[in-house]
Amino acid sequence: MFEAIFTTVIPLALLIALTFFIAVAIHELGHAIPALLMTRQEVTIYIGSIGSPYKSFHVSFGRLTLFCKYNPLLWYKGCCLASDYDLSIDQKIVFVAGGPVASLLGTLGSWLLLSAMEQVGVLRVISGSVFVISLLITLSTIIPNSRVRYTSGGHPVYNDANYIYRLIRMKYR
Repeated sequence: MFEAIFTTVIPLALLIALTFFIAVAIHELGHAIPALLMTRQEVTIYIGSIGSPYKSFHVSFGRLTLFCKYNPLLWYKGCCLASDYDLSIDQKIVFVAGGPVASLLGTLGSWLLLSAMEQVGVLRVISGSVFVISLLITLSTIIPNSRVRYTSGGHPVYNDANYIYRLIRMKYR
């Protein structure tokens, strides 16, 4: 019984956590890269939380800082925060759309990698897992959802499609 847990359940749980980390990191980098290119401000990515740096390790790369929760069970969510005061509405739309576009590219890339491999192995299992999770993230961010979540600072956060819709409405008022 315990042998089955250690040889099946634990590796599967670690694979799922790693897959979520990769897929969420790709999505959040899709937001971060346009923000870094369009501003001179610092950009922060959170994996495992919506803006909370507590109980996280962090890594900095120039103006980009990544906070990742120690608990891999939380890696299914993420957030990218950038100062958007210097951005026009069109630039904000590019910033927000970057996440779903990156998720879509991650989905397509993992599909291509998966279809190019003939033998079943660890890389094929990881590629397949990244494909499924990236596809789910892509769909959940391109379909507008009115549910509001809040950052640790109390700021409302909408899903990407809803936020783009709000920005377009704001632009044409």
